Amino acid sequence: MYIKSAVVLAASVALVSGCGEQSQTASNSENTNSASTTPVAWILETQPENAVSIADAKASAEEGQEIVIRGRIGGRKVPITDGSPVFTVVDMNLPHCGEIPGDKCATPWDYCCETAEDITANAATIRLASADPKLGGLSELDEVVIKGTVGPRPNADVLTINATGVYVVGE
Repeated sequence: MYIKSAVVLAASVALVSGCGEQSQTASNSENTNSASTTPVAWILETQPENAVSIADAKASAEEGQEIVIRGRIGGRKVPITDGSPVFTVVDMNLPHCGEIPGDKCATPWDYCCETAEDITANAATIRLASADPKLGGLSELDEVVIKGTVGPRPNADVLTINATGVYVVGE
């Protein structure tokens, strides 16, 4: 339980790290997921139905429950890497910095224009439950629908989903 809480905390810290801090910069460009052409088992070709917002899921989801949520990938430039099949999604109702007129943030995926409280209330940690967590098909700010099982919820602020599938909207 402590390890999973640490994963959630680490993902939240990554989101709240602040504008201008470009984590995973050009030195990691070879890991950019959207350029992958290798099929990935956990990328869904059909959008799951009955997706709920992250805020709604946080209000009612129970550990072990099957769930489908809709959100936008946030947190870091390269959402997942070979060593870390974990990423963060943010509720679609929370605008990223690039959606705010006049905002010139160079790192809109980190939601630095929002308060830490708003980010915490609207973010979820996604852990790929696939036995083959290869990279592929995910980029910062992608809109996604995620199907999986709710992980441990030590408190109402924590929502971790053990994802069995991810659908990228608009692909």
